[in-house]
Amino acid sequence: MPELPEVETIARGLGPLLVRRRVEAVWGSGKPLHLRRKVDLRGLRALAVGRPITRVGRTGKYLWVALGPAPAVPVRGSTDPGIVIHLGMTGRLRVVEVGVPRAPHTHIALRLDDGRELRFADARRFGWVEPAASLAGSATLSRLGPDPLAALDVPALAAALDGVRAPIKAFLLDQRRIAGLGNIYVSEALYRARIHPTTPAGRLRRRAPDLLEGIVGALEGGIARRGTTLRDYVDAGGLPGDNAAALLVYGRAGEVCGRCGGVIRRRTDAGRSTFYCPGCQRR
Repeated sequence: MPELPEVETIARGLGPLLVRRRVEAVWGSGKPLHLRRKVDLRGLRALAVGRPITRVGRTGKYLWVALGPAPAVPVRGSTDPGIVIHLGMTGRLRVVEVGVPRAPHTHIALRLDDGRELRFADARRFGWVEPAASLAGSATLSRLGPDPLAALDVPALAAALDGVRAPIKAFLLDQRRIAGLGNIYVSEALYRARIHPTTPAGRLRRRAPDLLEGIVGALEGGIARRGTTLRDYVDAGGLPGDNAAALLVYGRAGEVCGRCGGVIRRRTDAGRSTFYCPGCQRR
């Protein structure tokens, strides 16, 4: 599943293609997406058609497209309505000429005023697209914890860790506590911080500076290399990311640790793979 660096890479790629373009129509396949829910096509059309795209951004693992006011249709309350998108496991967003046949598994298409479409395709249909009358008031986005690159500092992280008995890996994967981290970047962040993944989160309050530095370093490295492609992820131009070769521990079980010379190990926690170095990340 794309994590924060992959979604940020896609948002940055889409921005120059979409900003200042006006949405002229919304097409939908009619098929349900995440949890077999139907997409609110009527709501998307009512919200988006006739409005210009003003920004493309990201909160945690969610991408959003902000919309400006439609001509002669004043927006009451928030001036930042938009569309919230989650890529799920196989979701892809591409801007394509209208005349190009839609790829298989395309479920949403926004026709733009320059003869192109923003298309959302998702083979496994774990992704999601929804209208938001106010991005700031979106129920989906408001459930998320602070974004580690935009809204998290050491005191806030230390306070969030205080009293938590769950293992630190489970803590970091909980999107209600910190938004945007997934299995890849949690393993990388904990290795950078020299923290064992099973350590109770509450014991790490004093290690909050190291942990935040590890999180930010792992995420910023992933963004700089345009995300990690292990299987399905591609950027807005359809190209894979370059970060897989730079991963320090994830997917490297049995290899030598570049820091201490030990052997990187893999363990399973809650059904998910965890990669760590027992020499650098002691219990």
